[in-house]
Amino acid sequence: KEMIEQDIRSWSHKVLEVANPALNGLPACPYAQKAWKENKVSVVETDHIGIETISQANKFENNNYDLVIIASYRFPTPYQFTEFIEFLNDTYSWCDLHIMGFHPEYGAEDAELDFLYDHDWTSSVDEEYAMMFIQSLSQVDDASLKLEKLGYYDVYPHEEYEALVLERRQRRNQQWQ
Repeated sequence: KEMIEQDIRSWSHKVLEVANPALNGLPACPYAQKAWKENKVSVVETDHIGIETISQANKFENNNYDLVIIASYRFPTPYQFTEFIEFLNDTYSWCDLHIMGFHPEYGAEDAELDFLYDHDWTSSVDEEYAMMFIQSLSQVDDASLKLEKLGYYDVYPHEEYEALVLERRQRRNQQWQ
């Protein structure tokens, strides 16, 4: 049985790192390839996604990673998951951290981000899993500012753009007030 980390790496390589015509030829995640190559990504598989996410967030500034992915086959409902991420961001934005989540019951299709699911890649893991992504808030916001200038977010539905970019930027700006 293939491990989650190998599955995530495959997804990144085949989907996130390739040029996407919908995004002005930019990859879905323009920074993924470099981060993997420079060993700046850590994947932690756990049975306790919430507890492990808090643990990883608490030690994030002392690690050498740009991204820590916590993945689990055990996860709460989409509503509980979203509420927990909101709580984490309310708590950790003051520490210059941003947490994003992926829940298998809420995907790119629901957000009308068809350019993220319009691909040939299929997971090699039979069981569904959820992921939490921990990154530096300022680093992610700086990257999104660069991407905005390149028209990267032009294809995003307005609600998703607000949720993914503007709310994050607002949190960053609030941490200094």
